[in-house]
Amino acid sequence: MIVAKFGGTSVSSKGSVLTLCNIVANELGRQPVVVVSALKGVTDLLLSLSTLPENKIEKKIREIRKIHKNLIVSLWNDKRLQSETFLYINSKLNEILQLIMKAEPGREFLDKLVSFGEIMSSYIITRALESKGMKAEQVISTDLIVTNNNFGSAEFLVESTKRKTQKILTPLVKTGVVPVVTGFIGATRSGQTTTLGRGGSDYTASIVGYCLKAEEIQIWTDVDGVFTADPRLVKNARSLPIVSFKEASELAAFGARVLHSRTIRPAISAGIPVRVLNTFNPKNHGTLIVEKSRASGKAKAVSFKRKIILVNIYSTEMLRQKGFLAKIFKVFANNNISIDLVSVSEVSVSVSVDDKKNLEMAVKELAEFSHVSVIEDMGMVSLIGEDITSSTKTIRRVFEILDKEKVLARMVSLSAANINISIVVESDKVEKAVKALHDKLLLK
Repeated sequence: MIVAKFGGTSVSSKGSVLTLCNIVANELGRQPVVVVSALKGVTDLLLSLSTLPENKIEKKIREIRKIHKNLIVSLWNDKRLQSETFLYINSKLNEILQLIMKAEPGREFLDKLVSFGEIMSSYIITRALESKGMKAEQVISTDLIVTNNNFGSAEFLVESTKRKTQKILTPLVKTGVVPVVTGFIGATRSGQTTTLGRGGSDYTASIVGYCLKAEEIQIWTDVDGVFTADPRLVKNARSLPIVSFKEASELAAFGARVLHSRTIRPAISAGIPVRVLNTFNPKNHGTLIVEKSRASGKAKAVSFKRKIILVNIYSTEMLRQKGFLAKIFKVFANNNISIDLVSVSEVSVSVSVDDKKNLEMAVKELAEFSHVSVIEDMGMVSLIGEDITSSTKTIRRVFEILDKEKVLARMVSLSAANINISIVVESDKVEKAVKALHDKLLLK
């Protein structure tokens, strides 16, 4: 059994949907389960409905209807099939209107609102597979994935999700039916719709794969796998044939756009390989993500974040004091702020964060027992590779390259897990640093 997830660009045009159908048809012998995202741009349009005045909502609904209608008309000449599919889409758009008129604003409302994107796309993909002679059935993942109440970025509850997923999907797969599962969404124990946050559809695929003990999880996107750098920035970036779970997680956590770190967590725990593939170049082998790849002590890829904030905390009370770091981290935790990098000396701590939300309150609390400075307009460049910090040559070469490019490192963090070297630089120097490190270190 395999799980194949198709992102927004992979379900939004006639060509990509026909390619999807061919991919699934070729994988029928491996009992595929399909997970789909909303059509490209639809999630943003749905979110915009929550802030529009009442007299502009109908216009936005018409825009959403047009996106789906254009795809449906392009896919089939069969008027009956078109009509049945239109009818379903219109019924969901009417439900959206009723929801907007009745619901109270809040995260619960937003999760319910955006869930309709995947619900509509999954119906279209189900009908597309059927029109190509395959047995397929739409499955709304609120019936499968049980989550906590953290609306907007929910976590799945393992045992409940496993039980439901196996009960619903296993019989379908065994009878030759291709389940078409809505990505991105789940539901609480009480039945409230939740979303899984950034990378949610990939996460759905990983969760389903974990629950069904799949042999492989495929992430079909619009690039040829995981690259040595972002090919939009670095034109000579190369795709990597194989990376480890650790390397993929680090790349995702430190800025790579192919996968989100949460996406592959269930796959890691179950030892299921994840393959990143390109819907627009299906013959390409993509990147295989496995538990362990050959460690070389060299950098394998470079990722980056353009905008981060550096928070420097200084206090002589730190000297030989126990629990001071815990006190600092508790402030960040209480303000729901995630920390990326940490650097510690005897009397100071520097941390990097990538979200200003709640930071002002955290700084006020930190200032009660320390001196705090906040430096904005910083960026982060991260070199990723198994055993990377074990090579003195690699570390020396990194700083030689940055020195030659006149890029000043404002903070450095060497991973304790021996997997990354991260450097904080001025935001406007990120691009120069990435290109130089890629060309002079990775390609050499």
